[in-house]
Amino acid sequence: MTRLGIIFSILVAASSFATAQIVADFETGVNGFAIGPSGDFGTALTVLKRVADPTTKSAGVLQTNWNFAGAAFNKGAILLKPSGGLAVHGARILTFWLYVPDSIPATFNIAIFAQDNIHFAFHSTNYPGSTLPRKKWFPLSIDLAQTTVKDSTFNLVTGNIFQAGIQIDNAASTSTAWAESLYIDNVALIGAAPVPIASFESGLEGFTDQAFGPALKTVKQVPDPTSKSSGVMQTSWIFPNDTLSKGAVGITPTGGLASGGAQFITYWVFLPDTTMPDSMTVGVFAQDNLHFSYQENPTLARDIPKKTWYPLTLDLAQAAVKDSTFDLVGGKVFKTGIQLQTYNYKGPFPRWADSMYTDNVAFLTYAVAPPPKKYVLADFNTIGDVGGFGKESFGPAATAVANGVDTTNAANRVLVVTYSFSDTGATKVDKGVISRDNISIWSASADTTATDIAIDVYIPPSMPDSFHLAVAYQGTATGNAFTQDDYFVAGPGTVQTGQWNTVKYSVAGHIANHSITNTRGTGKVYIQIFYPSVKNWSGKLFYDNLTLLGITSLTSVAQNITTPYEYRLYNNYPNPFNPTTNIRYELKVSGKVTLKVYDILGQEVETLVDEQQEAGGHTAVFDGKRLASGAYFYTLHTGSFLKTQKMMLIK
Repeated sequence: MTRLGIIFSILVAASSFATAQIVADFETGVNGFAIGPSGDFGTALTVLKRVADPTTKSAGVLQTNWNFAGAAFNKGAILLKPSGGLAVHGARILTFWLYVPDSIPATFNIAIFAQDNIHFAFHSTNYPGSTLPRKKWFPLSIDLAQTTVKDSTFNLVTGNIFQAGIQIDNAASTSTAWAESLYIDNVALIGAAPVPIASFESGLEGFTDQAFGPALKTVKQVPDPTSKSSGVMQTSWIFPNDTLSKGAVGITPTGGLASGGAQFITYWVFLPDTTMPDSMTVGVFAQDNLHFSYQENPTLARDIPKKTWYPLTLDLAQAAVKDSTFDLVGGKVFKTGIQLQTYNYKGPFPRWADSMYTDNVAFLTYAVAPPPKKYVLADFNTIGDVGGFGKESFGPAATAVANGVDTTNAANRVLVVTYSFSDTGATKVDKGVISRDNISIWSASADTTATDIAIDVYIPPSMPDSFHLAVAYQGTATGNAFTQDDYFVAGPGTVQTGQWNTVKYSVAGHIANHSITNTRGTGKVYIQIFYPSVKNWSGKLFYDNLTLLGITSLTSVAQNITTPYEYRLYNNYPNPFNPTTNIRYELKVSGKVTLKVYDILGQEVETLVDEQQEAGGHTAVFDGKRLASGAYFYTLHTGSFLKTQKMMLIK
């Protein structure tokens, strides 16, 4: 979700530029984030959990509780370390939105860090506490492209981010005690598809001397001296050593420059050699199109690698938070460019005369990406609604299933499951299982299959470690085989106690490994908790948002247990077929069912179903590998309902 009202307008200005990859929005859980190991990151972070946004700007945020007890250089970190790494997909920048309290000491640093998945090179961008706006949502970022230029071992070209996060430390040499909460939201990878402003392949594309000062002498389009592209912009400069001097090159298009919901403007620059004075700054600037407020991000020349292409950026969202008059609500930038300026912080003003090259000016967009496709099967928000879940006899540790108030956020209702594990008495109770039947993974209206079956689970801090949690699926979709995905307490990519977790059954993964053989079938979902070594523990777990990911609708399936059914016999799929096809049907009430296949002469070929079945959707698979090509008929008979459909076997 977007943060401030003004930022909302910036970020949503053009949905066609939705190129941000949302890593975590914390709407339903902690999205894989955990407390960083103390051996590497310190002990100052004490609690991490998903909560309702205290500023009411979004549905959920990550609350992090910190306790600096006064020891100098104490530190802590939140960490995302997904199994297999975090795919970057060409993104330029990793950004986090933070809400910082008034009380954070000015001597504290907040660092956004990332480590690549090939050489494990570790880099961070530090933000002094004294520079951060208080009690406002504010974006902090690490520029992955800058990092890769500065350190060639930081390799995200063929790899992923191994781990990333936020570290807070006390940079002071004296002890500073601080204990407070800090909130995090909308972690995203930005800029995988830059929106071009100028490439200078055939001209200057509107860039001219902006008359900010006399130091800029010429602006022209030339071949790239490094042969990396067809053309670049060459700017020639002369800085005398007897006065403050500056100059700027930029673009001021008629009517403004449409920002397209961008968060960043980026310029790639090539500085000629090491003779450029360290005290000179190269700054990306912009003016808004309403109040003409000016914002710039100057970078000291000493911090820019020489004789290599290097990206410089201005964070438009940061600028809007820092200065409310920097207003891109109209979605346009009045002016943007690069300013060079000298300072004399180490003595006389420096002298410098040379050329600088610029290429590939672009917006890096943070338009809100299209929401992920999902279909919520049960949200438990209605009093008494258990979403069709019940207890399973083979998991007796689950003793009660009820609807109740979410005590972690009293505004919501959830599924409350009571468990009682025991190693006393004649029978050990080591497993608790709940289930819901008749779940389809296929959307008939979109003719597509879900990618995952997901559910959120809150595990109380009191629950003993070492349990296994599994999401399982069994039915006609799996050929009646019992399939499951396992989660273990603690460790990367698993579940944590004392917080909300999102656990999934990977439909796509089970299709890939052939354990789902009939995507048009249905099945029962099981949530299992098992202790390999039995514990004595009784308590309650909360469940919420049973969801199908990857689809937005269903048809002819038990979407809600109160949905009425009809008698229906659907067209088989595929048709024609070779050698198997799926036959779906729906029963209005429970009853004896027969489903038979006949040849064109009316002779019975096979009985697919002859049994008592429950109301709802069902699927049978017909295998015609032993039959000749031709037309066949299938007939469904239950009670007074009788219907026949035609299908074609073509070999």
